[in-house]
This record gives sequence, C-alpha cells and structure tokens, in this order.
Amino acid sequence: MTLKHVLAIAVYFLVLGLGAGNRLGYPQEIVSAASWELFVTTPPTQTEQSNVLGTATTWGETILPLLPDMTLAHVNKTNALPTSYVPVGLAQIEGSLAIGIQYLRADVLPYFYQLVGAASEAGYNLLALSAYRSYATQAATFNYWVSQSGYSAAAAGSARPGHSEHQLGTTVDLALQQNREFAYFTTSSAAGWVAHNAHRFGFVVSYPQGKQAITGYIWEPWHVRWVGVELAKNLHQQELTLEEYLSSL
Repeated sequence: MTLKHVLAIAVYFLVLGLGAGNRLGYPQEIVSAASWELFVTTPPTQTEQSNVLGTATTWGETILPLLPDMTLAHVNKTNALPTSYVPVGLAQIEGSLAIGIQYLRADVLPYFYQLVGAASEAGYNLLALSAYRSYATQAATFNYWVSQSGYSAAAAGSARPGHSEHQLGTTVDLALQQNREFAYFTTSSAAGWVAHNAHRFGFVVSYPQGKQAITGYIWEPWHVRWVGVELAKNLHQQELTLEEYLSSL
C-alpha cells in the first residue's frame, strides 16, 4: 500500500469520524433521499434517472428488483439498488460500540454484538465506524473521493451511489478503539482475526485480499456484510467470495 493510499484512507476516516457520512438524525427521520446534485461527476440524463426495476439503464447497470428479503441482494459494480431503497427495521447501534450515530437492520444487531464480544475476548476492541448509508450519503461519499483521487481510483475503493452494500443496512466498516484509522486496522492482527472468525456470526469480508479481479474493489479487511451464519460458514470453508457465490445463482 503506497503512502498516497494510506493518506487517502486516513482522510476518509476523518470525514466519517466528523459525521460527513452519517447525517441520519433519529431513526424515525430516516427517509429515502436521491439527490443527483451530489453526484456531480456524471450528471445523468432523464432516461438514466428512470430506475426501472430489473431492467438495464443506459449506463449498462441493472436496477435490482425489491424483494421481501434483501439480505442476499447482489449489489456490485453493475447491479444497483433503487435510489429510494431504505431497509425496513433500522436500529441504532449501541453508542459505546459505534463512532457517531450508526444503524444496522435490527435483526442483524445481535450478530454484530456477538462479533464484537468475541473480538473483545480475543483482545480486539472493535467499533462500528460506518454502517447504514443512504443513497444520497453514498453519492456524497463517492463524489468526495472522485474530487480527491479521480474517478478510476475512487471507483476501486468506493462504491457509486446505489452500488454500496451499506445501503442494505447489513454492512459495517469496522475500526479499532485504540486507533480508528483504516490503515492501522489493515496492518493489525485484528484484520486476520476478523477474516478467520467473522463467519461464526454470519458476516463475510466482502472484499478480501487478492480478490480485486473478482470483486472489483481493493482489499477492505474492515468491510463486513451479514449474510447469515450458515452461508457465511460455507463461504469461509470453500474460500469463496460473496461475489462468486451470488454470481453463481
């Protein structure tokens, strides 16, 4: 990892830590928001804004249909969530285990707490640095990285709005209490512990090391997504990425 990447990650942490990525207020105020003004890198045409569920847009991406259970929604660089999608049942993560106000789906919270508890027993004090993000928040986040690093570099480490697993409410970026920077987490033994133990609680590292050609994203040892204990264990045993599994369905 180059010094430029380390500095970029540090700045990203600073932005999130100051609350730029988590302007959520209170649970009852969480509403869908789609503002193309935030996504200024490529202003879409009227046709591109249509978001017809299950069809391809003029960008070549597919807007995923809404299902009763979106846990295994195949969100990636070509499949997008609708701009208006907000998961049902978001609940706030306990304040001592999160940086700022963070939300996950209520049914995922117990598994997150189990993960954090097991990590603590192993000597790692984990925190939720960033969990649920709305479409509009992801647009602002992605646009920030484009302004800092250019489109190609930004796309390697940040999802375009609609393409972020964080919008599902089942995904969380982890950090360590003693040093909350991603660069520190990456070089710490906590990254290895998460990679080898997250599956016990239903989480997978979505973008593991050495899999960029498959996932489209750089290694993010802090980025975990809940998919259920049984599937997470199977993927871990078979050494498969979530992207490979979902692509095979």
